[in-house]
Amino acid sequence: MMATTNEIEVMDVNTLSSREYSTHNSCNERIVSSISFLHIDQGTNSLHAVRPCYYILPILGMWKPNDRKFEFIWTIYRIFVFIVWLACLTAIMCLDFVHYGFEKNKIHIREIMNSVCSCLVYLCPFVFTTYYLSKGQFAELIFSVQNVSHERYQKISCIAKAYTLTSLCLWGLCTAFNVVHWFPFFTKTWHYVAYTIVIVFIAGWWSTWLSIYGFVCHAHSLQIDTLVEEMKSTESTRPGIIYKHSVILSSLERTQKDFGVIISLALAYHAVDLIVFSLAYFSGAFGKDYPIWQYIGTVIYDLISISVKLYPPAVVAAAAHRMVMQACRRCQSHVTPTSIDLPTEDMQVFQYLSLCEKDMGLKILGIRITVELATKIFVTIVTAMTSFVAFMIPRHK
Repeated sequence: MMATTNEIEVMDVNTLSSREYSTHNSCNERIVSSISFLHIDQGTNSLHAVRPCYYILPILGMWKPNDRKFEFIWTIYRIFVFIVWLACLTAIMCLDFVHYGFEKNKIHIREIMNSVCSCLVYLCPFVFTTYYLSKGQFAELIFSVQNVSHERYQKISCIAKAYTLTSLCLWGLCTAFNVVHWFPFFTKTWHYVAYTIVIVFIAGWWSTWLSIYGFVCHAHSLQIDTLVEEMKSTESTRPGIIYKHSVILSSLERTQKDFGVIISLALAYHAVDLIVFSLAYFSGAFGKDYPIWQYIGTVIYDLISISVKLYPPAVVAAAAHRMVMQACRRCQSHVTPTSIDLPTEDMQVFQYLSLCEKDMGLKILGIRITVELATKIFVTIVTAMTSFVAFMIPRHK
């Protein structure tokens, strides 16, 4: 019996030693990983921050890598892109005159107002993304995620690749939409050439900034998931959890300041555009020859745009909910059928996180966006448009 006890004690010591050794190794790996990131540039234009559309952004003039190479060429190219931006602004505002001529009796105020909205939708993304990538917290946010571990680095790299592919798909969709929408009104060769260049650039700016927005939201969700993983460990302290949560909340507040206005306005624009465009179509504002398939394509385009803008905040809200549920599990782990006292401190942490959860969804769009709410908004819009079309088509005939 004594020998058995000694064997168990030896096994326990060996087990503890192996655990300490593995813990020591993991700590060393983290230290080495941290040191390896110290010598790289972590500024706003750093080449080492993972980002979607890594090569597309410089081509479109939206981001200048901080590698201090070809400075003069970059400066000239950025000036060229700015000139292209002004040319796109002029071309979009002149659409009405290209369609109907410059005679006073052929000027359509509705077309001109529609051109103003098109400028806001397609040209503001260039200005915003250029400013955000140079002055915002993009690099700081991404480094806070990718520097955690090699696994996090790989995961955020895969997300960046997925958003690059998404951006290319949206670029093609937006290009096809504008080609179908604008080309029927052109009559001269230079119209097709000039507006093809305009469409390619504005579609690229629009699709790329949406990918940046979605990628930032996914980075926030990974921030929250990192805290969730730490909460699973019994070694994590309650003050440490509260502190790291406050850091995430502060980061989300900065993202809200950066994205809140432009995302909310873009979402509102597409929702209003669905209603106004439908009323204009069924009232005959576009003429009797305007095909219904082009109207349906516009509706689908707006619905896709709304979906792309609603999905990323829902990802953040879902991650925040996982954090609250993990806090709940921490409380449950200390309670057994024979327990006398409740885990008061863990319950306080759970209460604090659950109260803050509603604000986590508040930080992107100015309203509490959850997976459930995003689905309800989307389904409501689709149902309303279907009912409207079903009601108006018989009257239109």
